Amino acid sequence: MKEQKILGIKNNPIIQQMKNEEIIKTAKALETEKNKAKSRHPYNVFTAWNMNENDHTKLLMALLRYQGLDGRPALLTSFLDRFAKGRGGMIHYKSPKDVCIRFNPRFEDDAKYGFMDGLITFTANAKHIAVIIENKIYDAPDQDDQIRRYITHMTQEESISLDHVWVFYLTGDGLKEVDEKSYDPDGENEKTNIGSRFVSIDYKYGILKWLKEDVLEARVYPESLTGVVRAYVQSLEKDVFCGDDSRERLKIKLCDSLFGHHKLKALKEAEIDKLYDFREGVQKIRKEGAEGQDTDCVDTAYGVIKSVVFDVEQMAFDAFEKCSTEILNNQWKKELKMKGSQWMAKHRGVGGEKGFVQIGLSEEWGAAHLEWIPVNTKSMLWGNQYKLELHAEGRNNRDKADQWRKKFKEQAFMLPTGCTVGQSRTVLVYEVQTDKPIAKMGKKELESFLKKVYTEEMNVCCRLLVEDYGK
Repeated sequence: MKEQKILGIKNNPIIQQMKNEEIIKTAKALETEKNKAKSRHPYNVFTAWNMNENDHTKLLMALLRYQGLDGRPALLTSFLDRFAKGRGGMIHYKSPKDVCIRFNPRFEDDAKYGFMDGLITFTANAKHIAVIIENKIYDAPDQDDQIRRYITHMTQEESISLDHVWVFYLTGDGLKEVDEKSYDPDGENEKTNIGSRFVSIDYKYGILKWLKEDVLEARVYPESLTGVVRAYVQSLEKDVFCGDDSRERLKIKLCDSLFGHHKLKALKEAEIDKLYDFREGVQKIRKEGAEGQDTDCVDTAYGVIKSVVFDVEQMAFDAFEKCSTEILNNQWKKELKMKGSQWMAKHRGVGGEKGFVQIGLSEEWGAAHLEWIPVNTKSMLWGNQYKLELHAEGRNNRDKADQWRKKFKEQAFMLPTGCTVGQSRTVLVYEVQTDKPIAKMGKKELESFLKKVYTEEMNVCCRLLVEDYGK
């Protein structure tokens, strides 16, 4: 464990208890600062409510039940259009009928399949559709096979075709990803693989934008609805996400407590370790509690540490990912003929030692893509050795991977310099050594480096992806 590595002491419960106490002390200081900020805000019923995840789901379901004067579920249509359009045959869902929206639905087989947070069912073009809502706004842990069980219930007990089952996985700020033990978007088996109909939606940038643009700015809904939505939006922004200057004050207070300063660009390697170590400690206390301690304040600490980690990771990865997508989209813009097709980049799991950055067409990560691996925050800020691999994910792409691998071995394609043919889902491995860490490169240096990688060394791999996924 990281904390054992840093402390140099193994399995010492007293040391761990001291660490818990240190975390609780910091968390209480953050909670005090947050309450000071709250006292400056006007009264808000949702703030006073102290909503839990079930409360947020119940309110969402109530909003989606709203019907206009024409009797149509206007907010549901808007919701589906914003978060499902362009995925999984959304064309069938334009005019939902026989709509049923349920909070915590109960079934005879609940003991076997578990309790869903919310469920939306309807028919469209003679097709029966199910949208499962799983709410993790406060990052509740995933249960074993949780999403798989819900999908199985809908296909086996409710007789909904797998092709028409959706899962909307709601998170607070998008940093939480579904645990593979619950559902694996990249490698799910065929019985529960719903592909692009598994949709991750965050409140901070997704739900809030929907409520503002499609409800408040639309100016077609009665005040009885918009008044509630307006208060809810204010509560989310100011309380859940500390959306005013109080958020920055909380982050500064935490950084000063952890590092003695709040200059993120000046963080040292050991301080990066401490950052992730603190986050792991907070996560553990949230999950297990801390004996003899009041841990109500830990949720606040968790939200703040996630924001700081997000800022550090953006500092390390933002320019790299933007530059990658700009170069690739410019290089292939004339050949990307599939509607909505574009190169995208996303870093995942970079807090540990096995993080990676996926680069592919759109967000269909279950298909083939390029992957920088292993790449974590420290390697981006201080390392100079990296690997870029061509991956063919999922069962449906195994044959494709074998075909590509065979062509490379037969040299039907000229192997890029420094590349070796991989095994299993890894088609090619390209080892890269740089003069300086990627995150420390200037703009021109970074552009020159990545342009050479994508348009020369790995150009043939990019062409394979474009030909199969971008046309």
